[in-house]
Amino acid sequence: MTTGALAAAILVVTGCVVSDAAVARPDDAKDMNTSVPVLPARFTQQNVQWTACGKDVTPDAAPGAECGWVKVPVDYAAPDGQTVKLRVSRVQAKDHRHRLGSLFYNPGGPGAGGAADVADGNWQAGEQARARYDLVGFDPRGTAGSGQIKCPDGVVQEPENPPRTEAGAEKAFADASRRAQACRRASGAVLAHMDSMSVARDLDVLRTVLGDTKLNYTGISYGTFIGQQYMKLFPDKVGRMVLDGVVNPAADMQQVARLDVKTSDDAMRRYAQHLVARGDDRLGATAGDVLRRLTVFARKLEHAPLQGTDGEKFTDATLSAYLGAAVTAEESWNSLTKALVAAVHGDGAAFERFDAETVGGSGGEKPTPQEERDEENISMSLPAVLCLDSPSAPKSPKEMLDTADAFARQSPLFGRSYAWQMIDCATWPIAPTGVAKPIKASGAAPVLLVSYTDDSQTPLENAQAVHRQLDNSSLLVRKGQGHGAYASETPSSCTDRAVDRYLVGGKLPAGAANCPR
Repeated sequence: MTTGALAAAILVVTGCVVSDAAVARPDDAKDMNTSVPVLPARFTQQNVQWTACGKDVTPDAAPGAECGWVKVPVDYAAPDGQTVKLRVSRVQAKDHRHRLGSLFYNPGGPGAGGAADVADGNWQAGEQARARYDLVGFDPRGTAGSGQIKCPDGVVQEPENPPRTEAGAEKAFADASRRAQACRRASGAVLAHMDSMSVARDLDVLRTVLGDTKLNYTGISYGTFIGQQYMKLFPDKVGRMVLDGVVNPAADMQQVARLDVKTSDDAMRRYAQHLVARGDDRLGATAGDVLRRLTVFARKLEHAPLQGTDGEKFTDATLSAYLGAAVTAEESWNSLTKALVAAVHGDGAAFERFDAETVGGSGGEKPTPQEERDEENISMSLPAVLCLDSPSAPKSPKEMLDTADAFARQSPLFGRSYAWQMIDCATWPIAPTGVAKPIKASGAAPVLLVSYTDDSQTPLENAQAVHRQLDNSSLLVRKGQGHGAYASETPSSCTDRAVDRYLVGGKLPAGAANCPR
């Protein structure tokens, strides 16, 4: 969907070759500004020097894991300019005699690296696909090992307590703008080219360099958005593509935020119904009573926050953040209820104990310095990608206040906080280059869409919308709650078999296929 930044005529360059990675084939004749110059042979004819993966990738590499580098242009409209090296990992097919090629993997984010996930075996695909494909992970440009962007003053975040006045909004905008400009100065040219269209072009360079005639790909979450950009640019190079936890390219930033609000409200309603069904009436006798009581509590906190033992104030925004995270994780509902009951009765430390039970008491190990750096990079990369890919963030303090008020009317519990999450893109120093538009991918091979029925991050209706938009796709739905249904930490033999049948044999599920909980 990237447009003006990549606009250029097709050039004939002496000493260059016309490669599959060079030429855009838009699915809409009006998208002529997706054309780019032909790539020089130094990109398309690279040889990857595979070596054992070092501790900078993962401290515990899987047997046979290899790592290497592939160089790509920072700006595909100016391929003779600056370059960035992409870190790539590979675990070769177990059944090498019947190898089908490479299966590229992207975990989403945006901003998450995939090289470590493949190198340490955290992602292995299904058993059949694992046998027949070389699994290939890569860190997208600007993330993890691939030329990290830098934000010396910290990443832009929504205010802890969303402003209600224009003066407060102007102050929040000024701070966010300062931080964003610091990111721009420290990161250099790559910050303006973190968009998913550029990542899709990188994928085609990787495909060409690794010798695959078609791109076989599994993308999770935002990785499905990257996959759809690839389908738009290179429909005739699409091989077997699995888009799992689907992002809808036709939705702009405000539409996505509103859907997030609705998804959290729906999860909140399921939580309230769960309390009533089990006979717990401490927050209300009916689901409606529970929701009304928590809404009244949130409005009370807006004017009279609770005081925690650590000196922090527990505000309506704090409540919104806890509810948004907890209601989508059923395993935390008992602890959530205990904390809510105490907080409603004036206990400012209730959620400190909730943290101790659900985080500190979970037995989780302290993250390593590398893991902390990776998490920090993801938090920086997320706005760098989203703010280029998606238009329509509010552009002024007044517009942000009006948008937040409208969101709050939609959802008293979540609306205002979710609206203010757009402040990073509202103040980002680089204008968006993407458009919100359905992708048809005319001429592409059939792709497989996968979704949980209850996915708090990428709702099922996203997958259903994309299924309608694409010219050729099949939809597999796994019943239950989760995000990323194929080859997941909670495996489903039905889901994994169906996806593997497609990846290995090209057989798509017939009609609207479903897998049980």
